[in-house]
Amino acid sequence: MSEFVVPPALERGDRVAVVAPASNRATEYRHVYELGLERLREVFDLEPVEFPTASRDSDYLYDHPEERARDVMDAFADPDISGVVTVIGGFDQIRMLKHLDPEVLRENPTRFYGISDNTNLACYLWNLGIVSFYGGTVLTDL
Repeated sequence: MSEFVVPPALERGDRVAVVAPASNRATEYRHVYELGLERLREVFDLEPVEFPTASRDSDYLYDHPEERARDVMDAFADPDISGVVTVIGGFDQIRMLKHLDPEVLRENPTRFYGISDNTNLACYLWNLGIVSFYGGTVLTDL
């Protein structure tokens, strides 16, 4: 790797993927999650696109790390998605990393925002030469 790629900044009207690559508490605190989505729309003028893991509970996600990885890769590979925002941090993200295809991510650098356990994915992207951003989960920050 010779240099890092900084994915383009988000602009008003951009579509952002909402994924749960670690755990998910949105199923338990739906009103808080919906408020976060509303703020993405109203405050930041972004269009959230909920990927399948955003509607799965933590128990399901724990049993399906490959689905968490699939959402991340699908979000990065989608040319209509300008950024990826996590629902929340949590636990257990480390188990989904082995299911990622580094080529998909490297060929499609996309802005990634997350905190807490999402540091695992941020480090994974860093090792691929993709800059990510610490902060901004839908459930806790927005």
